[in-house]
Amino acid sequence: MNQPIVEPSARSAAAPEKARMPISGIIVLLASGLGLAGWMALRVQEAEKAKAVVAVQRAEDNKKQLEALKAVRLVEVVRGKAGTWVPVVEIDGTLAAGQTADLGFKAGGRLQTINVEIGDEVKTGQLLATLDSSEAGAQLAAARAQVRASEAGLALAEDNERRTAPLVESGAIAEATGVQTSQQKALSQAQLEAAKAQEVLAQVALGNHRLTAPFSGTVTRVPDGLGAVVGPGSPLFQVSALGTLKLQGTVGVEDASLVRVGTPIVVSYEGGQTTGTVRTVLGTVDQNTRRVRIEADVPNAGGELRAGTFVRAEAKAAEGIPVLEFPHDVLRPGTQNEVLVVNGNVLASKRIAFSFARSGELLVRFGLNPEDVVVRDPKPEDAAGLQVELAGSAPAQAPEAKP
Repeated sequence: MNQPIVEPSARSAAAPEKARMPISGIIVLLASGLGLAGWMALRVQEAEKAKAVVAVQRAEDNKKQLEALKAVRLVEVVRGKAGTWVPVVEIDGTLAAGQTADLGFKAGGRLQTINVEIGDEVKTGQLLATLDSSEAGAQLAAARAQVRASEAGLALAEDNERRTAPLVESGAIAEATGVQTSQQKALSQAQLEAAKAQEVLAQVALGNHRLTAPFSGTVTRVPDGLGAVVGPGSPLFQVSALGTLKLQGTVGVEDASLVRVGTPIVVSYEGGQTTGTVRTVLGTVDQNTRRVRIEADVPNAGGELRAGTFVRAEAKAAEGIPVLEFPHDVLRPGTQNEVLVVNGNVLASKRIAFSFARSGELLVRFGLNPEDVVVRDPKPEDAAGLQVELAGSAPAQAPEAKP
């Protein structure tokens, strides 16, 4: 059976159409993109301009540096004035006692007597103090009794040998008896020697209960009181020799060669001045201070100087040495012993050994020659190898050394 064909009048199930962006949104999006592109272009342009400015500035700086390198610095120079200088070396140091000893008893015991006070002047061997020696005295008495007993035993042995010897020779008694009496005598002799040695030890032990001054000086420390039990070697007293003091000082390495053993020194203190003599100049340099130690004897007969005080001294040599005198401003900044000299319009550095004159000038002992042309008031940036030009006319020749 044929079915009738029905024509649809409209699409009942048509697919939905795609949503479309409004025209206004498209316009906003395009405008944003164009704005971002313009901003980026502006930033790139500003960066290029800044880069160009930096490049120009750098080029100018390089140009200035090249011009500075090519520029020749004008320097003022001076030559040394030859002369003779009698070395005077300043010494800073401390006065110490010529001798100092901390004293104590060799033996232990109870402190029985104190025979001195602080400030007393004592002589060599003078008694300072004693310990209770009852026990040591008893030991000495026992030792002496043992000596007497040994002497008696030896006398008996000798008498026995004297009476036995004829009987042995005559054959009345055996020879072995004679040998025995001889050995008994030898034993008694040895016992006597041992007893005498014990007596000496006991005598020394008794002497160790007495404390005496080892040298003449001033007592600078004593115990507080009697009755204390002290141990062997405990420092109880101090004796210092103050008649001659010892100056312990230092000088710079460069000045150490100017001071010799026997060189006189002048010590200045609050009450005036006194003289002394250098007795030691060490041949080593302190690694911490880079200075050389010096010791000198300073007489103190009047007692005006006090041990332990800080003083200044001057050591004056007997003969003068040749020097070159320069203004104080020739030293290179930042250094202690370096100057700049001009060699063929180029700077070179030299190290010098010098002292200061009382007027402030540098007295150069070695490191420079009279013909050396030295830069005055050098700048911190001046260094060896820098090309320079002398300001003004060339310096005059150095005068002859004064006699």
